[in-house]
Amino acid sequence: MPASAGVASLPELLVSTRQRTLELMAAISDQDLERQIDAIMSPLVWDIAHIAAYEDLWLVHRGGGQPLLRPELAALYDAFETPRAVRGEIAQLNAPQAREYLAAVRERAFELAAQQPLDTEIVEMVLRHELQHRETICQTLALAQLSGFDPDFREPLPGAPAGHSGLEFVEIEGGDLAVGASGEQFAYDNEMPQRELRVERFELGRTPVTNASWLEFVSEGGYRERQSWSEDGWAWVNDVAAGAPLYWDLTEAGQPTELTSCGPRALDPDRPVAHVSFYEAEAFARSRGARLPSEFEWEAAAQWQGGAPSDRSAANVGQASFDTAPVGAYPGGAADCGALDLIGNLWEWTASEFDGYPGFRADPYPEYSEVFFRKGYRVLRGGSWATDGRVATPSFRNWDLPQRRQIFSGLRLARDLPK
Repeated sequence: MPASAGVASLPELLVSTRQRTLELMAAISDQDLERQIDAIMSPLVWDIAHIAAYEDLWLVHRGGGQPLLRPELAALYDAFETPRAVRGEIAQLNAPQAREYLAAVRERAFELAAQQPLDTEIVEMVLRHELQHRETICQTLALAQLSGFDPDFREPLPGAPAGHSGLEFVEIEGGDLAVGASGEQFAYDNEMPQRELRVERFELGRTPVTNASWLEFVSEGGYRERQSWSEDGWAWVNDVAAGAPLYWDLTEAGQPTELTSCGPRALDPDRPVAHVSFYEAEAFARSRGARLPSEFEWEAAAQWQGGAPSDRSAANVGQASFDTAPVGAYPGGAADCGALDLIGNLWEWTASEFDGYPGFRADPYPEYSEVFFRKGYRVLRGGSWATDGRVATPSFRNWDLPQRRQIFSGLRLARDLPK
């Protein structure tokens, strides 16, 4: 995993990344940081201490050859030694102690940097690890619906012309495609090795599917009619009694609302439908005579001659808005094919099951991705508003179970074209 940052920029990146983490923590009470908000998520304070433990393990211990600061915490804050199912039940650092742990580890990291060059690959991995855990924290905050939560750093979103539905398509030429990361820049093990494969021409949604289009699906009885659902999907619908996306409230006739991390708002027809499971995405696509794209079709569309958008000038990324933007609000980030919002706003479900590419090699440890291969996880692409632009690259592969809805997930349709 070659590094993508110059040595001179690394201290600044470490500082700015940590500053935003601390600002996010400051917007949450210690009581809310320490309680388990939802059974499928960690207490927020566990995530915070885990960020510190990971930095100490990789940057200071393995990268710098120093002993662990708190060796007795190593197993407690190891994601596999201490699975999510038990994190709300065990004794762990409280919020002030977690903040102290963060600060102490960071002080050690900079002391190390003053003595020897930092390993740029490890620093990049540590940076992205913290950024990804901030997205996990944002998922938990959405589930929490904390009263009055509104971070000082929250930024406004642009508007966009109405008229997009997610049912308009652009043609993707297809052909021989270089899939995955080349290895010239930092990439995770599951993005490599890069290879060429053939993608047949197809149609892809110009935008993600909107709330307006999904509301029609609900009104048509989409959650009550069996024909669009897979066997597993239909079993899931009945098991959880799903009738709408996770954070929709349709109890007031004619006044649908949507819950966000910063409270409820009117359901905006022009925003992308969010917090839907793979099963829901698949059923909606079938109901419209379409399907979900494979992850390689998605990557075939995600091509930019001048480079993919990576900041908020061209995409809703960066964990700053705490909400989706209307689809098409960032025309400057359009892909060469004309598709909008491929990067940021919401992760997009694909039809692909998560597995390694041919020639896969676990790096730097098998637990990052290999243990999830061929276990029913589905690949999501593109990133969300809670994903940092450093992470949301065209080759980055996210994954989750098909029933999950707490992630910031939406969908984009695909259709076959005659050969």
